[in-house]
Amino acid sequence: MEGKNGPYQQYPGQTPPDAQSIKDMVKLGGLIALIFGIINLLWGIPAMLILIGIVGIIFGIIDLLTWRACKDINKMIDKGQYEAAKSKTLVWMIVSILFGGFLPGIFLLIAYLKYDNLSGIQSKQGAEYPPPPPPP
Repeated sequence: MEGKNGPYQQYPGQTPPDAQSIKDMVKLGGLIALIFGIINLLWGIPAMLILIGIVGIIFGIIDLLTWRACKDINKMIDKGQYEAAKSKTLVWMIVSILFGGFLPGIFLLIAYLKYDNLSGIQSKQGAEYPPPPPPP
């Protein structure tokens, strides 16, 4: 009998080990995005005098949004919403790699790849069809 935590239903209140690993990667990616965001804002604001600072401000805002999204992803994992967390991780991984810094995006990529180890995701990917009817 599997619940929202798959075979880990027997341990209520605990996160499956695979989900905890994903949470750690997402948390680390979010922390790095927060640091990059602060650094980008710190150099971007004074550099506005020569107009190149707008790049730092935009990248800083994207990094801060990535950090916030990582917190939301971890909340989804806590609730057992692995499919929604996986899709949100994919979006923010791409955004982070392209605009927010390569390193946070790499941690989100590692987390995204680990979602396949969760039983809740695997059972939905392998379509479960009812057995065929008996021949007449």
